[in-house]
Amino acid sequence: MTAGRRAAGGLLAAAGLALVLALTLTPAAGLDEGRFRWCLLCGDLGLADFVANVLLLVPLAAGLALLGVAGRRIVAAAFLLATAVELAQLAVPGRESTLGDVAAATLGATLVVLARHRWPVRRSLPSSVLAAAAALAVMAGTGIALRPSLPPTAWFGQWTAKQAGMEWYRGTVLDASIAGLPLRDGPLEDSRAVRERLSAGEPLTVHARAGPRPPGLAPLFAIADADQRGILLVGIDGDDLVLRVRLRAADAGLGQPELRWRGVLASLRATDALAVTVRRTGGGSCLAVNGRERCGLGYPAGRGWALVHAVPGLPPAAVAALDGGFVALAALLVGLVVTRGAAGAATALVVLLGLAVLPPALGLLPTPALQLAASAAGLVAGGLAPDGDQLAHAPVDAGVG
Repeated sequence: MTAGRRAAGGLLAAAGLALVLALTLTPAAGLDEGRFRWCLLCGDLGLADFVANVLLLVPLAAGLALLGVAGRRIVAAAFLLATAVELAQLAVPGRESTLGDVAAATLGATLVVLARHRWPVRRSLPSSVLAAAAALAVMAGTGIALRPSLPPTAWFGQWTAKQAGMEWYRGTVLDASIAGLPLRDGPLEDSRAVRERLSAGEPLTVHARAGPRPPGLAPLFAIADADQRGILLVGIDGDDLVLRVRLRAADAGLGQPELRWRGVLASLRATDALAVTVRRTGGGSCLAVNGRERCGLGYPAGRGWALVHAVPGLPPAAVAALDGGFVALAALLVGLVVTRGAAGAATALVVLLGLAVLPPALGLLPTPALQLAASAAGLVAGGLAPDGDQLAHAPVDAGVG
């Protein structure tokens, strides 16, 4: 083993362990269950949490693999660490301990071990076509998952409601309506009509008297259904206006990113008149505050990472970096199996053209230039990497298995 590989492995393993501990053992807002749950996909975000925990152990397992630790020991270490973390979370406020987290972490380490010893594909034209098709399918799936999901149930209007995990907005809603149809505080008289108008993108308007600036997200107006599922939320978070609409991702237990207009409420003071309008267009959503409107709020193809772990209130630079990293990683995986030569270049071009042209047809925003550049960089990096058979047969230390 080279000194460089050992150093890289040690740094990656240390960083991976620190990441696991930081993300799992710090207190979080929410209910403190204080018990172990024997479920694999737990709660409304069960699938998202499971995938996130699979990915969480990858850096640590990869670092141990670079250090030459035997595969079975990597898997055992992941299982023991995950079990210890889940037991420790019983005493951490806001954390929940589940069997699914242990299973997901063990699976993440197992995938790293399998990838180290048995790279599954080699560069060829069929693998190139399949990889490109898979990348475009992921983009299409992202577009489908980020479309609104409006269940045909009984709906309830909520004016400045107190919701778990959120602040209470101390302003006063005066009235709310969608395309002239009143939205009362309580059971809506015609949920079907509200659903149809919301699906058609009709404007929803809320008139209110502003309250003090809340330190966190506070609902101004919301709609929920009889099953206590959130359908829509117009909220205020400091100086920001936040819009959340139930997405198809929620039906699959995945995360739901929000839309946020930053700083628009900076000049608003308590008792000021506040008029908020929300409407949906083909290119995203439009928000208006006291006559000032901003359109084009939506999700680009790179926002697929938020389906696994949507983090509210991230700085714009961090969101842009995650968007670019998501498409770059997808492109890198394609580049690792694309055949070299004209056929491979054509396949890579199809992926880039798809990313540039298809998102609006899928209900996503046009792909920003930064994400296109990140995708191109990922394809180039994957294309320059060693072939799969070289990776599979790379020498390792004796006793690694």
